[in-house]
Amino acid sequence: MVVASAIAAVLAAVAFVVLDRDDASRPGTSRGAAAGADVAAVISSPARRFRGAREGCSTRSEADFPGAYTSPQNLVVGPLALIGGAYTDADTVREFGGNKFPLLVKSGHVVTVRVGRRAPRARRVAGLAYGVLPQRETTLRDTHRTVTFVACRPGKAPDHYSPSGPSGSHADGTSVTFWSGFVLARRPTCVALEIYVDNERSPRRVGLPLGRRCGR
Repeated sequence: MVVASAIAAVLAAVAFVVLDRDDASRPGTSRGAAAGADVAAVISSPARRFRGAREGCSTRSEADFPGAYTSPQNLVVGPLALIGGAYTDADTVREFGGNKFPLLVKSGHVVTVRVGRRAPRARRVAGLAYGVLPQRETTLRDTHRTVTFVACRPGKAPDHYSPSGPSGSHADGTSVTFWSGFVLARRPTCVALEIYVDNERSPRRVGLPLGRRCGR
């Protein structure tokens, strides 16, 4: 379980500029008109297949991330970058129940992130805390197994923030869309992730080391 104060402590360690957000939601939950519009405009076949939570251009935050796609400290899969995702120490996972990861997707792309399962009936050990979450302490039960991230369209960002974009976030000169979120885990573990880029039918499989190296 991760309480709001614990998440706030981790958030304070990351410097970024956060804008007001109108979050997307799980299916069946109402969402802002702008959020619904940007998600409906471009949606990948993996997103339709798995459903789950969705993040769009209107739910983004904004900041610059130098070295996002080249730093060995980050987990990079095609147009996706999880800042700080290369490794999280076990003490952080035990204290906070996981770790915070700013998530970037290059403009014009749709990426679906799905937590894999070792067996069909295996107990859930990790979840994605992106998109709409309860306005209270966040537990593993509240998280999503699948989240689709629909990046803003390419183009020059307007002088004033616009929910429909383009995004004002950049990574070494490349326009990206940035969402803030958390990956929760019951214990130190390697979280198996399935990454679907745009309309790819097969996932790119990677491990997110949360207090435990992957491959061991």
